[in-house]
Formats: sequence, structure tokens, C-alpha cells
Amino acid sequence: MKSNGIFPLVVLLALGTLAPWTVEGVEKMPSKAGRCPPRTPAMCLRYEPPECKSDWQCPGKKKCCPDICGIKCLDPTAILVPDNKKPGKCPVVCGQCMMLNPSNYCEKDGECKGDLKCCKSMCGKVCMAPVKA
Repeated sequence: MKSNGIFPLVVLLALGTLAPWTVEGVEKMPSKAGRCPPRTPAMCLRYEPPECKSDWQCPGKKKCCPDICGIKCLDPTAILVPDNKKPGKCPVVCGQCMMLNPSNYCEKDGECKGDLKCCKSMCGKVCMAPVKA
């Protein structure tokens, strides 16, 4: 009866060795030109299954990008964006991201729509409403 306690451990080890093999081809594929559009913070009411795993599964110039409720094929934004500093300050971030290398969804204020600023969040940079200075 002692072997029953070892079985789940063996299954987890087997899955751990297979997992990198299943996504090996996706990591090596180059991405399409442009950058995923910046995400604005919003609440998702219903998550949707991913439309893609790489840019090459998307039609035309579209890129495989994280969206509010899942991963979708979206039109890219140009990488060269002016560094238009917008008024206001970024909100103070409380907490720490549990991901190892979180993605940045913007680099500069000029990539964000309207009055939104590119600010550091718990997990990478995102476009968010500034705090009045």
C-alpha cells in the first residue's frame, strides 16, 4: 500500500519532463513586426480560450497578444513611438509580482491612449490613469 503515495510523485515528474517538449517549437519561432497594443486595466467578466499561441497562427500582420479576457490575434502598434511625457504621476504600486519575467504592455506614455500613462504595475508596465500631482 505504500506505493500509492509514490504514484502521484511519479506522475508529476513525468509531466514536468514532457511540458518543455510540448512548447519547444513555439519559443523558437520569430515574432511578427510591431508590438502588442497596450492593455488598459479593466475587469474581465468571462475569460475566453486562447485564439493563438504564436504570431504565425494569426492572419496577415496580426500578432498573438494578451487581451483583457484572454489571448487574441490583434493589430500591432508601431514600435517607434515618441516619448510624450503626460502630466500626472503614476500610482504607487503595492505588492509584488509572482511571475519571473512579467511582460511590459507599454514602454512610454506616448503608447497609451488619451490621458493614460505608462506606469509600473505589480506585473510589468501597463497603461493606467495618472494620479493628480
